[in-house]
Amino acid sequence: MNKRNFTIVGLLAGLCLMTLVGCDFFGNEETDYSYWEPALSPDARMIVYESTAESSLELFTLDLETNIERQLTINEYADWSPWWSPDGTRIAFASSRDKNVDIYVLDLASLEVVRLTTHAADDINPSWGIDGVIYFNSNRSDSWEAYTIDPDSLVLRKLTSLDASTP
Repeated sequence: MNKRNFTIVGLLAGLCLMTLVGCDFFGNEETDYSYWEPALSPDARMIVYESTAESSLELFTLDLETNIERQLTINEYADWSPWWSPDGTRIAFASSRDKNVDIYVLDLASLEVVRLTTHAADDINPSWGIDGVIYFNSNRSDSWEAYTIDPDSLVLRKLTSLDASTP
């Protein structure tokens, strides 16, 4: 993918982020994000998605066989872009819960949430690779680029190089 394509992807991701966290760019102040960004579990039995709750976007699962919905997160900040771990036990997601947008992982058994990234820039669009690391976009180098983070060791790796800055 060339520099122009990454720039376009970054701009689109930024527009989506503004929409999700309440920007009125599109004139949709009261948009209902029910069943937004669904992701199918590795065993194809559930979906995880974000939906508007009492005060923000929260994460939910829906059992496709029983139609039972389970709310996973409850807080005053937006949680979005859920993605299943390859083994189906954890979910990566983006959240603004610590005053900026970072990548988090939720353990489905305990509902414990762990913050993976801590940079002041925005970290968005997590997707869990079959290799066990989480791929995401960040503007920490003053342009949107691709990174990975290992959810267990927290080893961060910058995949793209649009400038000479380091991660």
